[in-house]
Amino acid sequence: MIHLIYIEILKLRRNIPFLILLALFAVSAFGICHLVKGMGEEQSQIQHILPFTFPGAWHSVSFIMSFLLAIPALALIMHTCAEYTYRTNRQNVINGLSRDQYVTGKALLVVLLSLLSSLLAFAVTALVGDDVTTPFSFAGIKYIVYLFLHAMMFLGAALLLSLLLRRSAITIAILAIYALLAENVLERFTRDLGSWGHLLPLASSEHLLELPAYRIVRADAGLSEQVFIIAAIAYVVVCYAACYWKYRRQNL
Repeated sequence: MIHLIYIEILKLRRNIPFLILLALFAVSAFGICHLVKGMGEEQSQIQHILPFTFPGAWHSVSFIMSFLLAIPALALIMHTCAEYTYRTNRQNVINGLSRDQYVTGKALLVVLLSLLSSLLAFAVTALVGDDVTTPFSFAGIKYIVYLFLHAMMFLGAALLLSLLLRRSAITIAILAIYALLAENVLERFTRDLGSWGHLLPLASSEHLLELPAYRIVRADAGLSEQVFIIAAIAYVVVCYAACYWKYRRQNL
């Protein structure tokens, strides 16, 4: 596995757009969290919803960064689809990688990006979190784990769509439409049919990061954190299994 992720890193070390997007992700995470914290200090209502005092800072930063995962997802889509455009994926298989090894390399890249996102959230919280009025605490660090799980799901969906569609523009459009519109519409329409509407692929991990003010929806549906964790893990497994299944049968 180390060999496979090393191959991915070799591909990316000179991929300037990919590196620029990762740098933008890091700068945006710190900049937006610092900006929201400053707004909260001026307006008590914002500070109440998005506290940056410990232990609430872990939750606030993870919630904000869940939206910024669109940046590494964009980088992953561009990287994966470019390999179809330039036949790099085909050359990898010709040079000795099996199809499963190729997908494993991409899955490990998703794990690496998810870990980097979680570590970045940890660093941003440590830097931006206000430990003057409240002491530094690890009490809410579970939200960093939830962010990792959400990143695995969101980036996994980006990888699966990239393998299915092979074109970056179409993949980005479909992912954006589903994440921003389709799943929200489906969730609203299925609320009257039972609680399962809250357990759609992206929603299952998103609900783990939702703000306390919006948890009344989850409470009314009778769903606990454990249910969302199990659902999110199950979707992650299905998503990556689908990646292997598709690539084994794909005409390179």
